[in-house]
Amino acid sequence: MTDTRIPVLAADEGEPAVAFDVLTKAAWVTHTDSSANSQVVAPGGQARLVFQPESAAYANTDVLWRVEAVTFAVDEGQGLLAIPAKPRTWSATFTGEVPVELIAAFLERLVAPEGVDRSPTDPDPASPVAIAA
Repeated sequence: MTDTRIPVLAADEGEPAVAFDVLTKAAWVTHTDSSANSQVVAPGGQARLVFQPESAAYANTDVLWRVEAVTFAVDEGQGLLAIPAKPRTWSATFTGEVPVELIAAFLERLVAPEGVDRSPTDPDPASPVAIAA
């Protein structure tokens, strides 16, 4: 059997399906246009992934992937389409050269059901955080 593992730093862009699968398993809904650009929208519309291989943005900036946390309006007549209803709260972009496995790891953390723990911790008294306080 041949080992197909390579270091992430040496990986090329890979297959987009690896990233899409993470969101599909988390019940995000995909909409793809006739040009192969896709939006994958979170349940409740609070975030989306935009994959834009056939867009002017990709041609001009090399940004192939964009993840945005915003509120979206849902147009029931058109299906679940992401239409910004208010300004973005944050976004992350990835060029076409970023290995899809790294994008998938970012997305896995994004959809992790346990969320982010922001409870205070007892920092090491020598840590930069403790020294700054």
